[in-house]
Amino acid sequence: MWTYLVRRVLLMIPTLFGVTLVAFVVMQTAPGDPQLIQLGPGGTAGQSTETREAYLIRKRDLKLDKPLVLNFNYFRDYRHRVRLAAYFMAVSKEQLTAELPALARLAQGEPPPAHPNLQGPIPHPEAKPPQPASPEPTPSDEPSLAEQLAFLRSLGIDAFESRLIDPQQHERLARAILHYVQTFCEDHGVYAVPAAMELLRSSETSRRLRLGAVRCLIHMVVEPFQYTYPAQSQPSDDPKDPVVGVWKRFWHLRSREYPPVEEDRREVLDRLFAALVAEASRTKQVELLERFDRDDVPYFIEKLFHSTQPEEKRMAAAAVKLFVARPLELETPPEATDAQLEEAAGNWLLHFELYRARYEPTLLGRLWAIVADTQYAHMVWRLLSFQFGRSAVKTREPVVQKIWSALVVSFPLMLMAELIIYLVAVPLGILCAVRRGTLADRLITLGLFLLYSIPGFVAGMLFLIFLCYGDFLKIFPSLGLHSEGAENWGFFAYLLDYLWHAFLPVVCLSLFSLAGLAMYSRTAMLDVLGQDYIRTARAKGLSEAKVIFKHALRNALIPILTLFATFLPALLGGSVLVEYLFGIPGMGRLSWECIEQKDFPTLMALIYIDALVVMFSILLTDILYVVADPRISFEAQGAAQP
Repeated sequence: MWTYLVRRVLLMIPTLFGVTLVAFVVMQTAPGDPQLIQLGPGGTAGQSTETREAYLIRKRDLKLDKPLVLNFNYFRDYRHRVRLAAYFMAVSKEQLTAELPALARLAQGEPPPAHPNLQGPIPHPEAKPPQPASPEPTPSDEPSLAEQLAFLRSLGIDAFESRLIDPQQHERLARAILHYVQTFCEDHGVYAVPAAMELLRSSETSRRLRLGAVRCLIHMVVEPFQYTYPAQSQPSDDPKDPVVGVWKRFWHLRSREYPPVEEDRREVLDRLFAALVAEASRTKQVELLERFDRDDVPYFIEKLFHSTQPEEKRMAAAAVKLFVARPLELETPPEATDAQLEEAAGNWLLHFELYRARYEPTLLGRLWAIVADTQYAHMVWRLLSFQFGRSAVKTREPVVQKIWSALVVSFPLMLMAELIIYLVAVPLGILCAVRRGTLADRLITLGLFLLYSIPGFVAGMLFLIFLCYGDFLKIFPSLGLHSEGAENWGFFAYLLDYLWHAFLPVVCLSLFSLAGLAMYSRTAMLDVLGQDYIRTARAKGLSEAKVIFKHALRNALIPILTLFATFLPALLGGSVLVEYLFGIPGMGRLSWECIEQKDFPTLMALIYIDALVVMFSILLTDILYVVADPRISFEAQGAAQP
């Protein structure tokens, strides 16, 4: 038996792989993109209260910026496209609007203007004309009009050609271009960062491209610097410590703004800092930090750079961050000065040096990323580790919490429904089989056929009309599982209120399946009662009850147990229509809302859990076969196979 069970469990692995693959393909090919829904018709992001940064963090968390199944992005050359993206990201919407007429003339086949790039003020008429572009453009070259037009067409902007040739649409088109270029930077994030850094490192890169590269990096990288040590990490003396590295850059740029610490103050700081490090309570640590001020930053910087105690470095970094809200400037507006631009470029170059391994992995790392750094691979890993992440909707609720909240609602309802089904249907089927051809058999069979012809949601609507609304018999509540304020009642009053609300949903969930199982039980019992060994048992003089319940029922249970494989999935699955009709926030309603809202993480977790439950239910049914009929042997089945 154990050999059989192990073999069945191993067969679940390829089955789960197939289920997840099919579900993933269906989700990806479904019309509508859960991220593009956040973009308005003009290309603007988040016609809601959601910020662009929150939108991007959510997108990175769901790995929607990764390729679907295979990832060759580490082997692609992004220099040309990043150069074009930087060219457009460097300007404001008004500046881009002024440049669109030149692109419109080129799109219509007209000759380009005398100064095709239209960057900055138009040159003096006596100035030398611009030199023609070389066949192999270097990263510092600014793109030609033809390159700009080809890049914009590749972004897939809605109605781009018609909007480009219509001057009235140029302002809205400029806004759409900036947001589509921003989305391009977000989608290619980690893979395009080296190309942007190459623009910043080159001394020949024009100011516009340097400015654009910085603005591209803002959208490629989320949270570029780590200013404090996480609770689970241990500070080290590594010269490439990212926390120390970022504060060294800050101190190099801003040290002149802070006066040196006086000796008297230093003695006080030594005592306070020692107490801060020794304090285990977070609340007390916050209270101690309030006794410091901004002028103490040089003291904390010294501790961070030179202390060999991990806890001192941790507290020093936390204290500095408390008094320095924005250590390094990373954003640069189009009107930024040269000094601001150079400072931001230096900060980004520092980020690249600190995290170079992330952007330029080894050859083995790039090869591994082909299959491991994809949407499907990340999804499979989350499913295998049961770390389902967070919901894709704006609430960002943990998936496990959402499923659990719905499960505790559906499970009692489905359990009551399944108990009613089996406790009523099987005896009815046996009764009809034993009383075959009698009036009782005919009446019960007729009633079962009538019940079988009424779907649960139709019965639910009839119950709502005749038993819940005031025009007829207002006996039962129409929505929810509890009355208002029921949580303040006693246990028995709360239980009776729950049963009162749950009565009609349970009846709707039971009727259809009850009729089907009863007819199935009748057929199985009739088949067994016609066997020779039943006639032999009766010929021996055994009582009818012993013949029915000891000899016939046990063999008739085999086909009935086959339907038991649907018992556990039904407990978890719930019923979509019934739960919607009665306003019950259960598993069925959750499944429908996930499809409607394109909440793929929650939906994928539901499919994965349902697949596991179905396979374990089938395995449990096989074990029950042995319990019901000892003649069934897994060992004999295994020995019969080659």
